[in-house]
Amino acid sequence: MEEQPRYYDDEIRLKDVILKMRQLKRDLLKNWKLIFVFGALSAGIGLLYSMKQELRYEAELTFVVEDGKSGGSAMSKYAGLASQFGFDMGMGSSTTFSENNIVELLTSRRIVESALLNEVEVDGEKQLLVNYHLDFNNYREKWNGSADLANLIYPNNREDFTLLHDSVLGVSWKNLTKMVVSVEMGDETNIIRVKCNSKNEQFAKLLSESLVDEMSEYYIQSQTAKARHTLDFIENRGDSALRELKSAELSYALHKDSNFGVMRAQGLLEELRLKREVEILNVMYAEIIKNLEISKVTLLNQKPLVNIIDTPIYPLEQKGFSGLKALILFGILGVMLGGMYVVSRSLVQDALKD
Repeated sequence: MEEQPRYYDDEIRLKDVILKMRQLKRDLLKNWKLIFVFGALSAGIGLLYSMKQELRYEAELTFVVEDGKSGGSAMSKYAGLASQFGFDMGMGSSTTFSENNIVELLTSRRIVESALLNEVEVDGEKQLLVNYHLDFNNYREKWNGSADLANLIYPNNREDFTLLHDSVLGVSWKNLTKMVVSVEMGDETNIIRVKCNSKNEQFAKLLSESLVDEMSEYYIQSQTAKARHTLDFIENRGDSALRELKSAELSYALHKDSNFGVMRAQGLLEELRLKREVEILNVMYAEIIKNLEISKVTLLNQKPLVNIIDTPIYPLEQKGFSGLKALILFGILGVMLGGMYVVSRSLVQDALKD
């Protein structure tokens, strides 16, 4: 006898879905104790996690750098005038410090170490930031095995540093840039964000501010180095010209006094020579003073501005789980896991029955 072919109806009917959902609801209510156990265990794990985790504080400082050379079109006229007398006013542009370079500069060893060596006020007492960093982290207690490390104190003068001072400072730089300091720049804006995440609220704020202060000082010095060199040269040349002018004026006056009422050709020639020298030095000194004022204005024009937008304000934002927050979040996660376990078990049992 020929076997008849079987046809399976794989279409999922809405009635079957509703019935299945009702069954899952009954299973969930029936196993509420099991789900509660999942939630309680998960909440307990969350509480233990929050107790072992250190509460950290995040200080965020935002700023933008404005290059003072944007208004250089007016100053270029003065720079052209000064160049006629052999003076370079330093109006050339520089791309050494772009926004991306500033981001890297903020986490460089030079800037971070300089920030750590800044003197700050903590609880009414002034001390180096690096000493405060070692204090609240209890590093000296952890270094009891080494007398040199346990008694390590950083002096104010960098020249008094030993090899141990430099080594610990280098390790601090690596640890801070990996775990504490982060620098970001907006994709569509030039706003730079400096974030310091630390278990010590005061240290996070002080470090972020010190980093930006040191970067700003180094950036300004680098960008205005050529203009400052020109200004120093013109000031020295002006002092020299003034001394020569005073000497020539004195010689001219002495000559006139010694030859007063005497009309000799040789004396008249010497008088004319001294007078001409005084006039030349007067003109030279006047031009130097003019270029000196132009150089001062150029230096101000070239000085970039680091505009602070937002500074860290107490209380700082807390990062991490508090006990209550951990209980709630981990408890909800445990309930969800318990429900998923009950549902998956019910679906597996129904599939085995079929």
